[in-house]
Amino acid sequence: MLDFRLQVLEEVDSSNSVVKRALEDGQPEGLAIQARRQTGGYGRQGRGWASPEGGMYLSLLLRPQVPPVQLPTLSLVTGLAVREALRSLVVAEEARRIVVKWPNDVVYDGGASEPPAFDATGAADADGGALAVEERFDKAALRKMCGISLESHGGGICIGIGVNVLPPAFPSPVSGNRPLYLAELGFGHTCQQQQAVDEVAHAVLRQFACHYTQWLAEGFAPFVAAFSQENPLMGKRVEMVDVQGRPLACGTVQGVDAAGNLLLLTADGSRAMGFGEAHIL
Repeated sequence: MLDFRLQVLEEVDSSNSVVKRALEDGQPEGLAIQARRQTGGYGRQGRGWASPEGGMYLSLLLRPQVPPVQLPTLSLVTGLAVREALRSLVVAEEARRIVVKWPNDVVYDGGASEPPAFDATGAADADGGALAVEERFDKAALRKMCGISLESHGGGICIGIGVNVLPPAFPSPVSGNRPLYLAELGFGHTCQQQQAVDEVAHAVLRQFACHYTQWLAEGFAPFVAAFSQENPLMGKRVEMVDVQGRPLACGTVQGVDAAGNLLLLTADGSRAMGFGEAHIL
């Protein structure tokens, strides 16, 4: 099993940028860069990710020796690993609500109930936006807890993982998606801020190492059932859109296949979607 070499930096432009430079320098697999703060953090599809202290910002350097067709499924496996890591940090009632929204967003699925209120004046979304406490939850929302990016670079792979752990000290006005912080599920109240964030990083690295080892040996097939069974999109009618928001397809989600594609039942029959964003209709 891979033993990560973790380096913790106080502030960087982006932990992904540090890993990509290391890839260019030929460093071996297993480097992990954790940043306390990022000035230029970004997520999937290059979207900006506000990165004040209190979040867990982690990038991994990997050099998987697998067929190219298998590589996209590593993104989904990473989401499953983070899901298990975050579940291990909260009580069972809250843990079961932490799920992966295809392809790799780790979200809190509140269903018809709401998580406990966090005793603070507000929280912030992934873009740094504040929320009033009374507005923080609506009953059917999927609240984002973690964003994941995967980039091929320098003969290897850079995986970026950002987890909402504690709300920022100085939230800014509302903008974009509303997040959910681990603190709102009861995690981190009994320890210092850095200790709480570090505990999340170590949990993610442990769980990812296990999932990565299995994925290298067996591909995505062993993960299909776990991904489909707890997919919050399962059975829901969704619209698939591209990065510009243009519609690609509409249909009812049937699960995922061994290639990591989202399976839709459309008016024209079954369709496998290998890219795009799914919006619940």
